[in-house]
Parts: sequence; structure tokens; C-alpha cells
Amino acid sequence: MPKLKPKELESRRQEIIDAARTCFLRSGFHRTTTDDICREASITPGGLYHYFGGKDEIIAAVIHQSTSEVIDRLQALIDSAGDMRSAFGEVSSFFIETMHDPNMDNVVRLDIEIWAEALKNQKLYEISKESWSMRRQLMESFVKKGAEDGLYSMPDVDARGLSSLLLAILVGMRIGKVLLKDDFDLNGAITAMLLVHSGRLSVEMPGLNGMIAPLQQATQPAAARAG
Repeated sequence: MPKLKPKELESRRQEIIDAARTCFLRSGFHRTTTDDICREASITPGGLYHYFGGKDEIIAAVIHQSTSEVIDRLQALIDSAGDMRSAFGEVSSFFIETMHDPNMDNVVRLDIEIWAEALKNQKLYEISKESWSMRRQLMESFVKKGAEDGLYSMPDVDARGLSSLLLAILVGMRIGKVLLKDDFDLNGAITAMLLVHSGRLSVEMPGLNGMIAPLQQATQPAAARAG
């Protein structure tokens, strides 16, 4: 290959990642070959292997970039908001916009394929786990800041637990939309989630403290339980 400048190398690498994402979304992870990616990127197989060692490395790059795009967008929304209440509104709007993106179903289908493959491929599992952990950690930081600004009725809100729940809701909604199609009320689910999160939809549960206590005990470090 002719010697390229660093910016040109990065630009060509990006073209391959974009081509791979297009192929994966169009044909799925397993049905896409490196030859397909080469054709989409207008590059020879030898040229592709100059940038990536194989399909797994390309998949990893696609995952990393998708994660970075989401994290960077959310962080920008949080940083540009005047206060945490405004930030929650901006993030909620971004969530709604993302869930209604026409391409989201294809993204979720690809996610499902990657998750299934990750159960058999430890390296891919670690990459996928890291990408979703980054999302959850950003949510946790977001919840902590909201708690510090008095957004929640409980000043000692469990930021890690709530961020884990929010991530599970996000993944569950994405999968529900793909698997259940018209039987899944996306708008109704989003509305209910926002109502619950804002405290406008609640239910009295006698004995709730008794149910929560063993869960809280189980999440404490062993030393604290022993003490």
C-alpha cells in the first residue's frame, strides 16, 4: 500500500468501519463476509487486513464507535444543559428520538446477534460488556448529580441500582419493539416510564420495606454484613 498520512489512515479506517456497519445492518453479523465489507468500502482484502486483523476486530471497532457516539451525545446534552432538571429533559428527548429512529430495529437485530455470539466468544463478550457498562456508568453519574441537586425524593437514592434499572428498561424496550412489533406499545411504555420516573405514577405497597431489606442486605460488602 502507498504510505498514507495519519489523517488519511484514520479516514480510511473510518470508511471501513462505516462500510462494515452498513453490511452488518443490511445482512446481519453472520451473513456478512469480509469480502462484502471490502466491496462496500471499495478496498481490496489485502488493504482491509492492513487496518484490521479480521472480522472480530471490525465488529469490535463498530461496537466501540457506536458506544462512543451515544456517550458523546449524552455527555454533550448534559454539559450544555443549564441545570439537572433541564438535562433530564434533554436526555429524555434524546431517548424518545432514538427509540423512534427508523434504523433502530436493525441496530437491535445486530445487537442480538452480537450478544448471542458473545456468549461463545469471550473476547467479544468483554467488548460488548464494556460498551454497555460505559452507558450504565454514565447513567449512574447522571443520577448522582440529580440526587445532589434534589431531583429525587430520596437524598440517598441508589444511583447504581437505578442506573441498572434504567439500562434494563432501555434494552427491554428496544427488544420488545423488535420482537412484539405492533403488540408492543412503544409510546405507551415510554410515557409510563417517564411518569414512574417523575413520581407522577405511583402505587402504595404495604410491607415494601420488608421486601427491600433483604435485597439491600445482599448488596452490602461482606465486611459490612459481618459487622
